[in-house]
Amino acid sequence: MPDWEVEDSHRCAPCKMNRTAFFSSSIINNGSSNRQSCISFSLRPAPWDSAKILVHPSGYPIEAPPMYSIISKDSPPNVVLLRGWGEGPWVIVGDARLPTLSSKIHLTFYGQPIIMRLNQLSGNYALESPAVGQLKWRPDMFTGRDMQLQDATGRKLAKLRPGKSGEKLLEILVSHDSSFSEIVLLSGWTARAMTKSVTEATGEILSSVVGA
Repeated sequence: MPDWEVEDSHRCAPCKMNRTAFFSSSIINNGSSNRQSCISFSLRPAPWDSAKILVHPSGYPIEAPPMYSIISKDSPPNVVLLRGWGEGPWVIVGDARLPTLSSKIHLTFYGQPIIMRLNQLSGNYALESPAVGQLKWRPDMFTGRDMQLQDATGRKLAKLRPGKSGEKLLEILVSHDSSFSEIVLLSGWTARAMTKSVTEATGEILSSVVGA
């Protein structure tokens, strides 16, 4: 079973950590197993291309070198998570392929396949991996925009919510290592992309029915 520990939720607003030290150590020790208590990420469109998302610890300017970057596109793989950006060095952490006629989403995490399934009734996304166990992204029934990540017991591990000016905020609320934060980033952004795709497809169907 994963050995993460639930933190006091008040500690993540903001996290009680030296952000500069964390940012530097993360860049230098790519893929290190050093554990962090909690962290909040800022996910913002790149100024030169809105299809590219830059991932920084919250509070960092968008001009700073990102810890991660995400590419979203219509052709598969539809979501690609990279460590680093630009000419490199960068590493492909994982990717995701969104289905058109299925609820099964194929993720690849450092070459290992992971299946994430969408429950059409609840809107939940469930995935299971030997590294993190069983996880589930659940949409907030009140806002319709926030998403929470829970484990098999229902404990809240992370949340993804809108910020300001197109920003998205990802808060990891448990003690974790880099692999956990990366799979949360990959699965969370993929769930968001899939939800957007389903919403757009439903809108097109309704428009065609109304216009018929």
